[in-house]
Amino acid sequence: IADAIEKSHAEAVRDSLGWLERHAVFTRLGAGGTRQVEVTGLLAVAFTHRDSRAGDPNLHTHVAISNKVQVADTPAAAGQAGQWRALDGRPLHALAVAASERYNTRLEALLTDRLDLRFANRPGTAAGKRAVREIVGVDDRLTRVWAARRASIDVRRAELSTTFQVEHGRPPSPVEAIKLAQQATLETRQGKHAPRSHAEQRATWREQAAAALGGPPALEAMLSDLNRAAAHSPRPPAEVTAGWVADTAQVVLETVQGSRATWQ
Repeated sequence: IADAIEKSHAEAVRDSLGWLERHAVFTRLGAGGTRQVEVTGLLAVAFTHRDSRAGDPNLHTHVAISNKVQVADTPAAAGQAGQWRALDGRPLHALAVAASERYNTRLEALLTDRLDLRFANRPGTAAGKRAVREIVGVDDRLTRVWAARRASIDVRRAELSTTFQVEHGRPPSPVEAIKLAQQATLETRQGKHAPRSHAEQRATWREQAAAALGGPPALEAMLSDLNRAAAHSPRPPAEVTAGWVADTAQVVLETVQGSRATWQ
């Protein structure tokens, strides 16, 4: 199971980077950089981590992208094909959220296909926020016990928000709240723990999971419940039809225009 999850994560990362290369990577040529032209692709290096700074299981990949790109051989290049130019970062930043959503959706699809898992919206999502997707059948006690980093940030953010309200006589605006959250993240950022092997991490996390759920038998029962949850949950359509696309597009439009005045 762990191997399938890790492979699916790596594939979803590659898929998202490939999508960015096709839709968001350009450079600019001409006086004042007025011409936006195609490039051959991105230069990037990826670092995959299995845990958070707090040592909780948290498979994720950091991707450092070079700001140098090579002009592609297209008519718009006007004889400058092969030159190394600066990356036009504006389209990349504009599509950052879309790339994140693509990764999430791709990962969910791969895990549904390879492990027959099911996903559902996490209950209790705050008003105005998009729901987080969770695997059906995973005990939420595991989510809580492995959220030490998030918990410390939330506590500090609440303290900063209270102090702000006392000093200014009003709650922080949305922009100010984001800055306070960033401040809380930095202030609670701890030093990285001593390195552990993959086997050591897995053994520690299994002990923690068993302790949170009440013992090894409870952990095994939860894993069995994942299969039962899949059996009683609808599976996404195996084939994408024109009708499904039209229906889904309508749901997307209704959802977005219900919470946003403008969007891209």
